[in-house]
This record gives sequence, structure tokens and C-alpha cells, in this order.
Amino acid sequence: MVDAGVLVAFHSDDWITDARLFLRMAALGVRAGLSRKVALEALTINGAKMLELETQVGSLEKGKSADFIILSGDPLSVYTHVEQTWIDGKKEFDRSDEGDYKYATGGFNVYPGHDHIDCFDGGSH
Repeated sequence: MVDAGVLVAFHSDDWITDARLFLRMAALGVRAGLSRKVALEALTINGAKMLELETQVGSLEKGKSADFIILSGDPLSVYTHVEQTWIDGKKEFDRSDEGDYKYATGGFNVYPGHDHIDCFDGGSH
């Protein structure tokens, strides 16, 4: 099992692909030998430590700037969903909101006004 000594962090710049798989990266880290503690720190405080910003960000503490998510369960489980996302003290996503739920789950006509290809009749709408 890989553990303390070397800081490991997970990071995402891609707003869709990596963001949706962000928690899975830590789960795969555990599968590959990271301890659960190190994997969770790699999602939170370790990136801040690497940038020497841990006194400002990276954990939920009074006086720090923090964006955070509320999950439905274990952060390393494929069955867990993001229930809420908070940025700068404002709720930006709430899975219980119908519009946010559609955004999170995808599906037909999630983005009204954008062309799509109907795979059943081959036409563009």
C-alpha cells in the first residue's frame, strides 16, 4: 500500500470529462494501492499543499476560501451522486432541482436550442 512521504493530488481542468470522473480517479488510486486517507487528501488538501496554499484553500475551515460538494454517499463509490455544489458560498447545483437533475443526467433536449442528431430517423433538428 502506497502511503505518506510523497504528496499525491488529483486535478481537473476539463469541465466535463475529468470533472465527472474526478472522484473515480481517487477510487482507482485506492485500487492501485493508495490508502483511502491519502486518496481523499489527494482530492482536497494535497493540491493546496503542493502550491503552498493550504492556509487559504484545500479544507473546510473558518477563514479559508472553499467550494465544496455534498454527496449522496461514499465519495469513492460509483453509486454516489453529487447532490449539491457550493461555490463562493452560493449553491450552484442542486440535484433535487429538475433543471439541475437534467443537466447532471443528460438525455434528450437537455440543452434547448442546440441541434442534435436523432439516431432513429437520421435527421438533424
